[in-house]
Formats: sequence, structure tokens, C-alpha cells
Amino acid sequence: MKTFQTIFIIFSILIILIMLFRYFFKGKFYFTSFYSEEKEYNTNGIILKKNILNALKKSGFKNKKESENRFTAITFPTMSSFSELIITDINKIDETKYIVKFNSTCFFPLQVFDWGKNKRNSKRFFKNLDASS
Repeated sequence: MKTFQTIFIIFSILIILIMLFRYFFKGKFYFTSFYSEEKEYNTNGIILKKNILNALKKSGFKNKKESENRFTAITFPTMSSFSELIITDINKIDETKYIVKFNSTCFFPLQVFDWGKNKRNSKRFFKNLDASS
């Protein structure tokens, strides 16, 4: 039983150290790595939705699903991470102004570091969205 207690204490200390590292160096107090970015677009809402679907496809994201103003997709596992959940939201400001919010979150809940893959997903998506706009 003593071995189990030692392992539990070491694991608990490791979790606390990781959470403190993330809090002090990234300002985030949770485990799963993610990246979020927003951009404003002046266009028609229908055209913007078509362009978002096209950008998700060109970015290589799979299992694209669309609800009213939200698009979801996933990425394949790589050496950088197991997989990411991609969520793109559209918020209407007025008739021709929209804000597109892109979130890339590591799929595995205990993946603390994403090695920059979430940010690369965002850059690739917005590059493809800007190209199709």
C-alpha cells in the first residue's frame, strides 16, 4: 500500500506543478491546451458560411458539421498532438459585419502542451478563409 501512496503523492505534485506552470507562464489555469482567435469580415452571411466550410475543407479538418452559426470539425492525430476539436462561431454585428471566432482545443483532456499545433490550425484556417473571401 505504501507504493500506491507514493505514486499518488508524486502524481498529485506533478499535476499541481503543471497547473502552476500554466498559470504563471500562460495565464491559464486548466489542463487542456487550446488557442482562440477572432477576425472581423465585411460580407454577406450566406457567402461567409460557404467560405468557412470551404476553408475548413482546405485546411484538412475532417467530420465537418454545421449548426446555425457554429461549425465543428476535428483533426487527425500527429506527432504534435492526439487530435484537436475545431469550433468556429459566427457572430453578427450588423447586416454586413461578422466576427468569426476560431477555437482549436486538444481532444485529449490531459494534453497540457500542444507544441504550437492549435495556433497553426488557426493560422491555416484564416489563411484559407481570407483566400476564399
